[in-house]
This record gives sequence, structure tokens and C-alpha cells, in this order.
Amino acid sequence: GPPQAARRLPVLVLADGDMWFGRVALQHTLDALIAEGTLPPLAVLAPDAVDRATRARELGAHDAFVEFLADELLPWATARWPLADDPARTIVAGQGLGAMAALHAGYLRPDTFGTVVAQSPSLWWRPGLPPGAPREQVFGVPWLVDRFANAAPRPLTVHLDVGLHEGAGVEHCRALYDTLHSARYRVTRGEFNGGHDYACWRVALVDALVRLLNPDA
Repeated sequence: GPPQAARRLPVLVLADGDMWFGRVALQHTLDALIAEGTLPPLAVLAPDAVDRATRARELGAHDAFVEFLADELLPWATARWPLADDPARTIVAGQGLGAMAALHAGYLRPDTFGTVVAQSPSLWWRPGLPPGAPREQVFGVPWLVDRFANAAPRPLTVHLDVGLHEGAGVEHCRALYDTLHSARYRVTRGEFNGGHDYACWRVALVDALVRLLNPDA
């Protein structure tokens, strides 16, 4: 049979689990794709946002949330299920502020999270904004784009998605793509005809997972 490592499950760490496994019912889509062989079996760790105030406080680029994912959630799950101990097979994903958290996780802990899927990242966010503050108009280079531009490249694979109806978010996402591409990251991007919307993210997330988890296909 295959070596033990090959039988270990790739991992998707996904922000806003209460939405994805509640209203969006992502589990049914994943189960169907696994059953037909389009996706390999995988483990999904999807912490809930709890409520709007908690989400605004925890998501974005906060070290404490990344440490929770890497040093508490993943070890807890690894003790219970046969999870891959391989950054290349550990995907961290999110949308909006969750996408910022995913990018920050890859930036801080590429030894743990080797692949990032960031959908409609809230690149207007910067440290010091009070939780729940209205999104500010970002003039010049968004904070996270500047951060990646001025840091040593991480060993990361990054996929970015954005909707064409997301206003300044489109240009921000293109700027992040250009920055990562110039720094020789393995980076891809998608643009969809839609907005800041779970219906669009669901299709794009599944497409990204199929491609990232079947690299030889």
C-alpha cells in the first residue's frame, strides 16, 4: 500500500466556518466532489466567526489569530485525525477580512501554511483601525501589499480571487498579485463577474481546491 504519509489528509483551514457549513452548506459540495474523485479526501478546520464584533476583532492581520490556528487548532486536530504534516498540503483560506487573516498566516507561518487562498481580501485594512471601523479609502499602496513588497519572499503558493464589482478591491487585488509575482511567489489569480458574495466565492473556492490539491492533473 502507499506509505503512511500519502494516506494523511490534506488540510483546509477556512475562516467563517459558521457561514460555510451553515447557510452555504459547503460540506455537501465537498462530499460530492470527493465521492466522484474530483477532490481527494481532505480535512476542513473551519472556526466560527462567533459574531460580527468578534469577527472584526480577530480577523484581519492579527498575530494572535494566526497563533491560534497554527499552535492550538492544528495540533488539536492532528491529535485526532491523520492530517498531513506538510505545508504544501495545508491550505489556509478566507474571504474579506478572513482573506487578510489567511494572507497573514502565510506571511507569518509559511512553515505551517504553505498555500493561501485569499478571496476578495479586505486590503483597505491596516493595523490600528478600530474594530468595526468603516473601511477607509486607501490611497497609494495598501498596507499588506507594501508589507509583502518589502519582506523576504516566503515559500508560499498563493491564489487570489476578486469580483469585478468590488470597486477599489479589484485594483488592490491586482496590485497584490503584481507584487507577489514580481517577488517570484507561486501566485495565480481569478476574477469573477460578481461582488463580495458567498455564491461567487463558493464556486471559485472549489475550483481553487481542485487545482491546488491535484497538482499533477
